[in-house]
Amino acid sequence: MFAQPELDSWLINSDGATGDYYLNNGNLMDNGIECDVQLVQFSNDNVYLHASGVPRYATAPFGDGNPSQAQNADYLFRIPRNPEEGPSGGTATGLGHTAVLINGVPTFNAMDAFSYNNQNNWHQNGGFFELAGFDCAKGHPAMGRYHHHLVPSPFSNSMDVINSVCDDYPSEGLLELDPNVHSPIIGFAFDGYPIYGPFGFANEDGTGGIVRIETSYALREIEVRHTLADGTVLAPNQYGPDVGELVTPAIPPGAQPVAAVLGAYIEDFEYIPLQGHLDVFNGRECVTPEYPEGTYAYFATVDENWNPQYPYFFTAYRGVVATDNFGMGGPGGPSGTNVTIDEPVEDYDPTSSVWKQHETQWIFYPNPAQSQITVQGLAAPTRFQIYDASGRMVGEQILTERQPWSIHELSSGSYVIASENGVRKSLHIIR
Repeated sequence: MFAQPELDSWLINSDGATGDYYLNNGNLMDNGIECDVQLVQFSNDNVYLHASGVPRYATAPFGDGNPSQAQNADYLFRIPRNPEEGPSGGTATGLGHTAVLINGVPTFNAMDAFSYNNQNNWHQNGGFFELAGFDCAKGHPAMGRYHHHLVPSPFSNSMDVINSVCDDYPSEGLLELDPNVHSPIIGFAFDGYPIYGPFGFANEDGTGGIVRIETSYALREIEVRHTLADGTVLAPNQYGPDVGELVTPAIPPGAQPVAAVLGAYIEDFEYIPLQGHLDVFNGRECVTPEYPEGTYAYFATVDENWNPQYPYFFTAYRGVVATDNFGMGGPGGPSGTNVTIDEPVEDYDPTSSVWKQHETQWIFYPNPAQSQITVQGLAAPTRFQIYDASGRMVGEQILTERQPWSIHELSSGSYVIASENGVRKSLHIIR
């Protein structure tokens, strides 16, 4: 398995590929901008990411008439390698970028830039008001800065498609949802914690099989918008529209009125402790394939139909934030970021001998396990053997990447798994 996920997870452009975008007639065009991540540098404390902000997957068109396209943002992001827990209430995210995906494309939080009557009380949910303006990969640009508010899988990768743009303008997106395996790391927040896709181990210790990781946010049971989720009673001039009332979006110009259904505004949601797997930030402490000893991690959440589910990525930072990732004027400001490199760094080379050593760092998960285990981190088919506490070989199999291995016949206890190249690791089985 990857020994250093904060280094090994990035999609570094090694073939000079450039981004593609669709014209409205369906023709796919090359934008001439090198896609994905161009360079990763690191020190003991930080990872520095140089990226254009343009993805490898096809972008555009944008159904709300957005004339912009993904442009070269020339980002320099900084990700702390040793995340530290921040204030107990977290640090709120703002408008603009909040994290960076493994392909160098930023994420935004759930809000768009508007509130009802511009009063800053009822903030528009971008997942509702901007839904028609996302491309197949669920992204769109703001003045050329392409980004994602929602899990970056195609709209077509769901069981109840809510935007049909992929029918005419298909895109692979960054992630294909697969409920049978633990979702991969799809990015890192600016506090250094990883962001995973929506499927993970049922239990925080890595047991219980793979499940859809559920948020603890839910829609409030309200019909009028007179109070906030924290119980604040608003004055009549601060009320939001009644649930279902017609409102006219601020963009695009000339937009038709839409029904402000429950969920149209961020304040329509409330956090219910322990209702789902995740905490108030939309994360949890847990074992993952990349972190067999455990880590804090955020999850990009989806509903039972695999459509994006609020809060999509995370509501606030749980850790200490590297604030230089924000541009002048606050998060996502006009200058992109304020990151400068003022310490000695090394260029990360994924083809180096260090990388090859990392490739031997396979793991089996879950661990502890119950009925089956899955190997991850293999570059080629490998023979494995299981030994019990007395040193007897009790299992043997040649496995490939992510191939499951049934262990239902083995009793509870401690075992050792050995690979043909001599690497040995502990395995615990519980029933």
